[in-house]
Amino acid sequence: MITEIDYRQTEIGEVLDYSELRLRTITLWGGVAWPSKRPGFAVVVAMEKKAHLNSHDIFLLDEYESFDTRLLVRQIGALDAKYGILRDRVYYPDTLNKWIGDNMNAAADRFIAEMNAQNKKTRCRMTLSPTMMTEMNNVYSYLLPQIKDLLNVKRRRLFIKGSKIIDYLSEVEEMEIADFKIGEYPAIEALGFTIIEMRNQVKEFGDYFGKAGRNYKYNYDPLNARNL
Repeated sequence: MITEIDYRQTEIGEVLDYSELRLRTITLWGGVAWPSKRPGFAVVVAMEKKAHLNSHDIFLLDEYESFDTRLLVRQIGALDAKYGILRDRVYYPDTLNKWIGDNMNAAADRFIAEMNAQNKKTRCRMTLSPTMMTEMNNVYSYLLPQIKDLLNVKRRRLFIKGSKIIDYLSEVEEMEIADFKIGEYPAIEALGFTIIEMRNQVKEFGDYFGKAGRNYKYNYDPLNARNL
């Protein structure tokens, strides 16, 4: 009997079984926040198909941080190749998968264009979907309560075991967050942008993707370029 992987206990960056991951999740998203006061940060998260507490659990699968924007962009490309986030969109156009973040950062935009030019033979091009949260005043007053609610031990729906984000969250004092602007804690922003937008989009398409999960079958593994 094959034992299912417990995504609550997997280590950050642990190589997972691609086909099982796709069968058990509704969607895979990547998110990024660019360097500022602290290192820029990228995350990869998955939402489990199985319902829990009238919602779906979200697992942090991978992360990366760097003050070097070009290196961060390159690592986003590597993470996308590892998990096939945007490649899924090539083979399954109706997937919800995406990368999300500030797509108006001039330096990052230039490095993304550079990476895409070098990978022009592939059908997959790195693109970032924007979020209106980058334009919000007092954005941390919006992000933090939602992150903390999902991490509440009595009704946990977000699992970030071993993540550097845990340390950043512990640094934040409640009385300070009203003064925080974008760039204060890129790690918190990358996670918050991604999980909030992901949950909102899954709710929007709930009837289509919810109880039944994906209405299509994954039969191609872009990570290993093989049929499943």
